[in-house]
Amino acid sequence: MPLLNQDLIGRVLFYIYYFLLLSSGIPYLIAHKRSFILILLLISPLILLFSEFFSHSVILMICADLSMAYYCVCLGAIILIRTFTQKNITIYRVQGGLIVYMLISFLFALLYHMVFIIYGSASFNGLTIGMRTDFMYFSLSTLTTAGYGDITPVNSLARSLANLESLTGQLFPSILIARLVSLQFLNPPASQEPH
Repeated sequence: MPLLNQDLIGRVLFYIYYFLLLSSGIPYLIAHKRSFILILLLISPLILLFSEFFSHSVILMICADLSMAYYCVCLGAIILIRTFTQKNITIYRVQGGLIVYMLISFLFALLYHMVFIIYGSASFNGLTIGMRTDFMYFSLSTLTTAGYGDITPVNSLARSLANLESLTGQLFPSILIARLVSLQFLNPPASQEPH
């Protein structure tokens, strides 16, 4: 996210982006009527994330990344289950697939950030500070396989994650589209069914 720099306004805008991404799946969670779990899943990662404004603890950053990663995995699983269990193809199913695609990018950005925290600046070429915005940018360019080359993973764990993400970035849309097309053929609209 190159436009969101390291000053206070850029950080606040990036946290707002995080919040919007994390809260994008709320309609899928509300449908399960588990509002207490929803509140815990949404609020705890955000509290940890925003607490970094006041404390720059390494443990706090890793806990925030882990809790947001867990949230992304749970939210992605719920969205995919709901996307593929409904009978009719709607715009909401496609939106659900797009949300999951963005959550995959966000998940990998969190994993890259943890690698950077644990192994230091030697784990990536082109990074010295290790802001989450840089990892979101790197993750999106890796997931879409644009790979500009301005940030490169050096650490073996970071390289393995980048390989897995680029593979996921190619397979996920293919599988999603194939599944949605097959569901459309299995459940045609009522006007297309033979009488």
